[in-house]
Amino acid sequence: MSSRLIWLRWSWRDLRQRWVLVLAIALTIALGTGAYAGFTGTADWRTRSYDASYAKLDMHDVRVTLTKGTTAPAGTLRKLVAGIPSAGRVTGAAERLTLPTQVDASHGGREVLVAGRLVGVTTGAEVDRVHVYAGRQVRPDESGSPVAVLERAFARYHDLSSSGTVRVAGGTRVRYVGQGTAPDYFSPAADSGIPMLGESGFAVLFVPLATAQRLGDAKGQVNEVVLTLTPGTDQKTVAGRLERALGRGPTPLSGTVTVRDDEIGYHALYEDINGDARFFDIIALLLLLGAAFGAFNLTSRVVEAQRREIGIGMALGVPRSRIAARPLLLGVQVALLGVALGLGVGAIVSRAMAGLLTGLLPLPVWDTPFQYRTFLYAALLGFALPLLAVAWPVWRAVRVRPVDAIRVGHLAARGGGLAPLLRGLPVPGRGYRQLPLRNVLRTPRRTALTALGIGAAVAIMVTVFGMLDSFGTMLGDSEQEATRGGSGRVIAQLDGYHADGSAQVRAVAAANGVDHAAPLLTMPATARHADHKNVTLLVEARDLGGGTWRPTLTAGSLTDHPGGLVLSEKAAHDLGVRPGDSLVLHHPRRSAQGTFTLTDSRVTVAALHPNPLRTVAYLDRSRTDLFGLAGTANAVEVLPTSGTEPDHLERALSATPGVTAVQTATETVDALRKGVEEFTGILDIAAGVTLALAVLIAFNAASISADERSRENATMFAFGLPVRTVLTMAVTESALLGALGTAAGILLGQGIDRWMVRVQLARTMPEIGFDVTLAPGTYLTALLLGIGAVALTPLLTARRLRRMNIPATLRVVE
Repeated sequence: MSSRLIWLRWSWRDLRQRWVLVLAIALTIALGTGAYAGFTGTADWRTRSYDASYAKLDMHDVRVTLTKGTTAPAGTLRKLVAGIPSAGRVTGAAERLTLPTQVDASHGGREVLVAGRLVGVTTGAEVDRVHVYAGRQVRPDESGSPVAVLERAFARYHDLSSSGTVRVAGGTRVRYVGQGTAPDYFSPAADSGIPMLGESGFAVLFVPLATAQRLGDAKGQVNEVVLTLTPGTDQKTVAGRLERALGRGPTPLSGTVTVRDDEIGYHALYEDINGDARFFDIIALLLLLGAAFGAFNLTSRVVEAQRREIGIGMALGVPRSRIAARPLLLGVQVALLGVALGLGVGAIVSRAMAGLLTGLLPLPVWDTPFQYRTFLYAALLGFALPLLAVAWPVWRAVRVRPVDAIRVGHLAARGGGLAPLLRGLPVPGRGYRQLPLRNVLRTPRRTALTALGIGAAVAIMVTVFGMLDSFGTMLGDSEQEATRGGSGRVIAQLDGYHADGSAQVRAVAAANGVDHAAPLLTMPATARHADHKNVTLLVEARDLGGGTWRPTLTAGSLTDHPGGLVLSEKAAHDLGVRPGDSLVLHHPRRSAQGTFTLTDSRVTVAALHPNPLRTVAYLDRSRTDLFGLAGTANAVEVLPTSGTEPDHLERALSATPGVTAVQTATETVDALRKGVEEFTGILDIAAGVTLALAVLIAFNAASISADERSRENATMFAFGLPVRTVLTMAVTESALLGALGTAAGILLGQGIDRWMVRVQLARTMPEIGFDVTLAPGTYLTALLLGIGAVALTPLLTARRLRRMNIPATLRVVE
């Protein structure tokens, strides 16, 4: 038999003798490499899928939207487009009518009454086409009939069938024949401008243009036109020419022109890729480094346990190169097994991530291939680390005298590490009680590597849970602000602009279950100040001197600056203003002829409020003349009578003439909370991998420690110490390692969490203000994982200790 075959069989024997330990180390490598490939591959998936989905449905490049509440005769906006110098660069144009409405999709005893939108498009439109997932498209012969395609995410969230019936404002029944989506609604956004709010509390109905005109009592009217341009055309140039064209002509129009990159849903999806990619890269890198530290430390300790055998081989005259071959072969086998298992872990994590992503976003195209290149990079590291971990102790062992290599136990440690520090430390009880602390201190390199592996797992957990804590704080603050001083507050949106004493406003006040009603005026605006970026606002004009509800003021005073603007703290920070400063408000204003034009007004910032949503801003009702709408409202705020159920009040208001939508004061918060709950599914995968990694590292460390200290344990048994005492010492040692790792992990996790919340979330979700929050429960979980779980792993070696052959273990020739 050749010598090479002998060495292979010998290394295979080593593998079988330690198969549990080898498998655990390989799983550690597999978790790091597999999770790295699974998490970092999502950015490529999303980019490919978004590009393909938008291309498939021919998303617009430029959109012209008339000011809210205004329309123009069909064909007007097409003529506007045809009259600009860039008309030759337009490859497709489609007029449409989008109207707010209320959608009642109650079914099976489940109450579903939400705000919604009618999107009326010409059948067979060449821009922003509707993709149907289930059911069918609306046929051309159904134009004008109450037939629609229901937005897919909303239908799926509420478990609606592929076809059925819903009711819209005014009680009209609309039959939906399919579930689908359009490019604007891949990330559905309500009027608040926050992309997370669409799935549960906002319903979109895609209907023929004639149907929307009929349901909205807007015969022959449109309020939007969407365009596609030839590749390479400067979208902003075209948008600028369209903006200038809006104010010209026999009947000047007011509105906004938006390019594709500035669309809320489109921008949010692609911006999320960058933000999420950084977040997942950090988690994946921490997992990989944690696995790397663990594998390096554990594999090197396995080889160090063979140090005596290496010394015997050198004493017998075996060449050092041949002695090194055996443990190196063991390292190769561990590395290969880890990479092979990593493929499986990577596939599982990738499929789980793909399932969550496809569930969150109903795109027409999802392309989620396994990221072999990314896995290869991680696998190379996973393969190299066990070899390095083996080579280091082998190199150290073969460089010493055989007699030094043969020494075992505490004799093998040169200098005792940091253990001499304990000489002057009084420890109560017998001397063996110092052994756990001495074992930790006498091998500082080994202790540091093990603690770093545990610390990486704890850091990931602190980061993940810390972000969830920040979300929870934001949601709690929003809900507290919304419900303060008026439980059950409801907002009824009107079908246009009506005088405060109009029949529509009086009808809302007289509706069944209404105790108090106050008119509101909500207008979109853009604020700018100095060189800071522009901030989009939704300005709500209400009675700030009394009324049913007033915002909390955290800075400034309405007395010092009467009639001033009340901004959110987040908006003030982004604009670089504080109470007393002035800014320019770009907003629509109605002329004496009833048309809207965009104008600039300089306003003073009177105060700040704590609502985390940046878009929310307030003016006193006395300033409605700023918009040319003095004494006018487009919504009514309602407080219910005592004992009135919210569902009954919403239904009563929905049936009131002139009301197009009804929403509770906490509806935005509720939708945000549901969106956060869905996002936590992705974080749960990271938490699961983190827990498995921490337990594996702790188990391996405990198992190797039991092997290394077998003679010490046998000696203590021979002197009469019970198994429970030896186990207690092992648990204490593991707890010390866990405490070191947990302390490092908490410090690192705090830093990463602070960076993620203040930098990454600020980029990904600029409309929301977050505070860095770490709840006590997060610290408690870190302690339980890093110290509790790690400390208990030595109990898994109890069976081995009970079955120990004490004479055989002690039979060593020095």
